[in-house]
Amino acid sequence: MIPPTRFFQIRSSRPEESRRTTRVLHVVALAASLIIGCYHPGEDQSGNPSPIEALATRGMPRDPVADSRARGRQVYHHYCVICHGTDGRGDGFNSSNLTVAPRDFTDPTFWEQANDERMLLAVANGGAAIDKSVLMPAWGRTLTNPQQRDVVSFLHTLAAPGKPKDPGSGSPPGSQ
Repeated sequence: MIPPTRFFQIRSSRPEESRRTTRVLHVVALAASLIIGCYHPGEDQSGNPSPIEALATRGMPRDPVADSRARGRQVYHHYCVICHGTDGRGDGFNSSNLTVAPRDFTDPTFWEQANDERMLLAVANGGAAIDKSVLMPAWGRTLTNPQQRDVVSFLHTLAAPGKPKDPGSGSPPGSQ
């Protein structure tokens, strides 16, 4: 074993250039270890979390019905409010100009007879497709199928308080 005094003498007798090279090598090694430590193979380098990370970092599990209804609300407020009104009572800005009053989605009797497939047909092909007002336009070429389902899902939220209707029949309209 080398006595401590001898070790320090050997180290201090090294030339200055060798010390600089050692420092540079230490800096390079540190930078390389930081770069390698930050890289995770298989990880999306675009900044988006992987599906597993998204599940782990999300506070609450997402609700597909609530998400569908939120998307449907946006579409409804963009296209349907002008006739059906903000609250779905059939009292929109344009309703006074129509000979046939738009559907009141808060009417409990409507929801007793309501059928999601029939509502989808009306949204896609217009009121005439279900023997209702020919003044309701067909949105099938404007809205995608998922958007149409989202609108129908949102319409369920307009049901009169105390009488909310769930989509029923298996899966929610927005999930297909």
